[in-house]
Amino acid sequence: MSHPSNAAENLASDLRGKKQEWPPRCNTYFIPINEICNHVRNEAVRKVLHEAHPELDGRGLRSVTKHICTETPKLFAILLLCGSNQIFCPNILDIINSHVTDEDLPLMRVYYSGSTEYTLGKRKHKSCRREHEGECGIRALSSWRRHHIQDLSREQWLPLAPVFKSYPNRIKHHILDDSTIMPYIEDQENEEGGIREGGYGEVWGVKIHPAHQDLFSLSDSSVPMIAVKRLYSRKSEDFEKENDMLSKLSLKKDPHLIKLLATYKLKNKYHFLFPYAKFNLRMYWAKNSLLEWKKTKVLWALEQLLGLASALHVIHEFRTAYPLGSDRTDLEVSRRRPSMNFRMNVVKEEEIFGRHGDLKPENILWLDNLEGFGPTGILQITDLGLGRFHRLESRSHQDPTTIDGSPTYVPPELVLERLVSRAYDIWSFGCIFLEFITWMLDGNTGIQDFADARLAVAHDTIVDDLFYTVYYSGSEKFATVRPRVTEWIQKLRRHRRYSKMIRDLLDLVENRMLQVDTADRVRSGELKSILNEIVQRAKSSSAYLLG
Repeated sequence: MSHPSNAAENLASDLRGKKQEWPPRCNTYFIPINEICNHVRNEAVRKVLHEAHPELDGRGLRSVTKHICTETPKLFAILLLCGSNQIFCPNILDIINSHVTDEDLPLMRVYYSGSTEYTLGKRKHKSCRREHEGECGIRALSSWRRHHIQDLSREQWLPLAPVFKSYPNRIKHHILDDSTIMPYIEDQENEEGGIREGGYGEVWGVKIHPAHQDLFSLSDSSVPMIAVKRLYSRKSEDFEKENDMLSKLSLKKDPHLIKLLATYKLKNKYHFLFPYAKFNLRMYWAKNSLLEWKKTKVLWALEQLLGLASALHVIHEFRTAYPLGSDRTDLEVSRRRPSMNFRMNVVKEEEIFGRHGDLKPENILWLDNLEGFGPTGILQITDLGLGRFHRLESRSHQDPTTIDGSPTYVPPELVLERLVSRAYDIWSFGCIFLEFITWMLDGNTGIQDFADARLAVAHDTIVDDLFYTVYYSGSEKFATVRPRVTEWIQKLRRHRRYSKMIRDLLDLVENRMLQVDTADRVRSGELKSILNEIVQRAKSSSAYLLG
């Protein structure tokens, strides 16, 4: 073997100086891919080869240099990091002559028969079924000592942090080795309060090194925060169901639907990447306590309602590969409120169509600074996977003592034990729309007052804030819009900010959305058309918009 050269030592030292730690304080590092590209260049590689292998003539030197820079820059960096400060410099030419390239990374352990000792083989060895695994090892490593093999096995992960790229017609799924170092430069997972827990997964924010993602960019060119959602379930079928709907809907590029950026599997857990939202709609209402009553502000709010309706129509027109069948209420809600323990039975003809099933302000996100939208931001529907109706869940996954079993935005057909359909979402949307109109007129205080006004003792003696009331006629159950909801709508009609635009929105909610009979509810396509007419009229008439 040849001895280390000054050029090799200098290049290895430069690369080590670019290491970044992840997770924090865990002594594991990655070298960003742009630093590999910047340092493993023709001139630097040629110097290393010339000093380490003086037997190469000019033509051979140029050929090997070109091969390294185009086919094996990561492998070359790994060998330098392992060997330049050891008693030997790895025989780079032997490795190259073994036809090993960056496509063969990471190198896999190849155990000798009946032994715990191993050499290293190409990545494809992971699926090898040969009886004598030792035959799969890279021959150029056969003379390496055990601790040098171990060094190579460990150090190879430095330049192998994944790169997440966007593709025009697909969402890429990355299957990562358990030893993968993620290219995060900011990570909220282990921060106090950094994780938000839901019924099916947990979400936290990360910043990916700019060289390791081109998934999306911000209008101010800063490094974007990305949301990581990790499923609780490790079942591949659960991942496939959620991924199928999310990826296909994302490819429709509706601006008011959350966009799935990429997915990955790490340590047998499934992860989804999305743009990170500072607030959900409920938080946005609280942060912006009263809407400024001028054309640009009110028109933005109105356009968001249209955008959300358009996104819902995309969901409702989506034909799923996984029929959306029945589902049961969340066990914790059922335990605390037995009257809600129902199986949601779906209209047979509706099973092939997309539905959300859990529309509420917490599942509508406000994102700002996205390219093309700027600081005013945009509202997007999220949490629309799993290929079926979402279970009724408690409001607080973190604190079971606060669970009150009140599924505020769920329509009456659930309690009435009637078949459910896409109209399920229209009722939930009607509840959200009425709260949104309340915020437009009275701010967040108005939303709180409206919730308090709806509080009533329900048919099962539980105090809730539903938008409907159940009553019995003999042994049969019926439902009606809660009187306080109707009274609230009438109160809004008398508001000082009342305009013809508000009138039309309230008429739409009262007459076409909050209807107990699902046949009387507007369909998503018509809802979109009605709102579009309201928006167009508002754009041409400030008097119509503002009063």
